[in-house]
Amino acid sequence: MRKKKNTENYPGELGPDEEALAAAGLIRPEEDELERVVQESLAENFSDAFNEEPVPAEEEAFEEVPAEEPKKKPLLRKLRPKMKGAYGLWGIPHIIATVIWIALIVFIGSSIGQLGWACASDLLALGKEPMKVTISLAANDTVSEAADKLQEAGLIRYPQLFELFAKLTGKGEKLLFGNISFNDAAEEEELVVYDYNALMNKLSYRKRSTATREIMIPEGYNCSQIFKLLEEEGICPAADLEAYAIDGELKDYWFLQGVQRGHKYCLEGFLFPDTYEFYLNETPANVLTKFLNNFDHRYSDEMRTLQLALKQRFGKEFTVYEILTIASIVEREAANPDEALTVASVFYNRLTSPNFNPKYLGSDATILYATQFRDKETLTNDTAINASPYNTYTHTGLPPTPISNPGVSSLKAALNPAKTNYLYFMLDKSTGTHRFSETLAQHEALRNLLG
Repeated sequence: MRKKKNTENYPGELGPDEEALAAAGLIRPEEDELERVVQESLAENFSDAFNEEPVPAEEEAFEEVPAEEPKKKPLLRKLRPKMKGAYGLWGIPHIIATVIWIALIVFIGSSIGQLGWACASDLLALGKEPMKVTISLAANDTVSEAADKLQEAGLIRYPQLFELFAKLTGKGEKLLFGNISFNDAAEEEELVVYDYNALMNKLSYRKRSTATREIMIPEGYNCSQIFKLLEEEGICPAADLEAYAIDGELKDYWFLQGVQRGHKYCLEGFLFPDTYEFYLNETPANVLTKFLNNFDHRYSDEMRTLQLALKQRFGKEFTVYEILTIASIVEREAANPDEALTVASVFYNRLTSPNFNPKYLGSDATILYATQFRDKETLTNDTAINASPYNTYTHTGLPPTPISNPGVSSLKAALNPAKTNYLYFMLDKSTGTHRFSETLAQHEALRNLLG
């Protein structure tokens, strides 16, 4: 057993064991009690080593404990802070959070991939079937409105994407207008699938081919026949030509002054019959400009002089448009160029002779033009036909417009008709030419003779 040191003789020099005994209030402990106190002291020191900050060296000195007030027993240890568990945001375990993030990334990536593929498929026309459709664009339609019409026709799925493509490529600055056909037989040899670039090319401009073709326009063809011929030859769709004729931009031609635009055949009479060389897949503007430039060239100074002479001869001034109208009727009525001058004289005499009233031209050709071409959709019964201004049996004077595009011989005949008193003519089927009369009685007798 260890011998107790005298605390009175050695104040402040107690060892750790003795100090613990004194703090516990034990002066002469038994052996087992001493051992217990030592173990608790060791445990306290061990706990303080992990939970308390180290005590500076100058504070390690022991203070003297008064005998009458024994020091209260300190807590043997402090509570340890709990270690953080494996938890993340909102208390979700890290492993579950990781799985959720991976799932989100996969979902977002998959969605973006599907969206990207859908846009690419629409852009490049992947997996699409060729379609044969026609859309109609107004003169002031925007790319957005054109995209909506393409979507309605089934050519695209995403109008906004098409609009963005047009903006980035700069091809939507100036759109064509009118009826625009896709997979038209006159333009493509076989059906094709249109991607965004091909669609934009169709809407904004026509790629001019280096190949050309000579087209002979027959004398007496009207606009409808000419447009159809050009379409068949691969020059330009008839619908595009009709749409451009209505209100497309044209040069300020002197001979078009007073001509009312707005009808698909409003340029009737000015598409001069001739042999032309056109590019394949030409624009309607270039096609019509070539016709009108040729008319401007063909209507010579000599013709203008003859036009002025008509006033002196018949006492009435005739405009270019009126002369073209007469020439177009002569073109359809005369059996050959040789009798065109005489046929023209009959129409001038009917318009100006004081002995011919009322002044009906009485031409079957004007009625056929209206019923077969210009107004065939509305002139479906006799009442409508009789009310038509193209019926020159019920309406006096000239019809509103030319009924064909006359050639040189008919135009010259209208500018310088033969000098006759004829007011009537009738076809002799045996010869294929016309026979002429000055009076109605002669005309009726001739009718009976010819049967």
